[in-house]
Amino acid sequence: MDFESLFRPGILNTKPYTPGKPISEVQRELGLTDVVKLASNENPESPTSAVIDAVCAAASQLNRYPDGACFELTRTLAAHLGVDTRALFFGNGSNEVIDMMIRALISPGENVVFGHPSFIVYPLTTGVQFESGRPVPLDADDRHDLPAMAAAVNDKTKLVIVCNPNNPTGTYNTAEEFAAFMARIPSRVIVAVDEAYYEYVLAEDYPETIPMLAAYPNLVLCRTFSKIYSMAGLRVGYAVGHPDFIAQLQKTREPFNVNSLAQAACLAVLAQPEETAARALRNRVWLEELFAGLRSLGCDVTPSQTNFLLVRIPGRNATEVQQQLLARGVIVRPMNAFGLGDGAMRVSVGLPAENQRCLEALKEILA
Repeated sequence: MDFESLFRPGILNTKPYTPGKPISEVQRELGLTDVVKLASNENPESPTSAVIDAVCAAASQLNRYPDGACFELTRTLAAHLGVDTRALFFGNGSNEVIDMMIRALISPGENVVFGHPSFIVYPLTTGVQFESGRPVPLDADDRHDLPAMAAAVNDKTKLVIVCNPNNPTGTYNTAEEFAAFMARIPSRVIVAVDEAYYEYVLAEDYPETIPMLAAYPNLVLCRTFSKIYSMAGLRVGYAVGHPDFIAQLQKTREPFNVNSLAQAACLAVLAQPEETAARALRNRVWLEELFAGLRSLGCDVTPSQTNFLLVRIPGRNATEVQQQLLARGVIVRPMNAFGLGDGAMRVSVGLPAENQRCLEALKEILA
């Protein structure tokens, strides 16, 4: 049977998302016992004991469906952010939130504008959704070219996505730049700001977008519990937007898409704001040490406001270097699939010993 004939062209032309290799797979393939993973922008610190205790307590009720409305989580997060409870929308990771937004908004012939290279889900989902993506190249400093993105908006544009800070470059656009950008976007166009790394940012001129929601009803923010909160394995993301927009988006949500263990963990982590702030500061120390170490080896490293670094090694194929690191038990992420070719790789910030191991392995390879 010709199954391909059953699917839309956008699906046939889309390559499935390929995640970073898990530690167990590398151990199995290469026969290694000691492997460090610096590939998927995960927080290397384990969840706090309070989070683990909350998950264990919730496990006794796994025979019951989770709270489909996320009532307690909605109430607690709304208070944490200072927003109306009706402004919140939850998903199985912010990835699902973005995916649902694209599928809900885009009809045939309409389009989505986003920066490129950026989060790989944007071209993947828009490719499936009527091949609706309109990628706009980053500027010479690996940042979103916001004026060019505003210029790319036409009468068929329904959604613009700004990843700030951007993945995989770690760069960001300033508050002044973003305000000028919003002033150019028609009010009929939704602007979704993907702030998955929001809690890591320490730059003073980074835009604070929550206060902007009142002035821009077309602004939607997407954030996640996967990164700084060390909950990537539980998959919880959320959107913050105008209550009327969120009410329509709720119609697209699958029943019980945020499981009960995840909801319990989120409530526990929101009760620990001091620990979250401390993790951001520790990450910055480790990131700067890794940045300096990579620079000392002759690598071109893009300054970052996240928990990862974009690395280019002059005269070397980054994919080949990644394979050599893999053989030494260090997993990093080549950037081919993100649109950066063979010249770049992304290195996530690990614990100090993990970062040092990466630097030592890389020094050996480059020598």
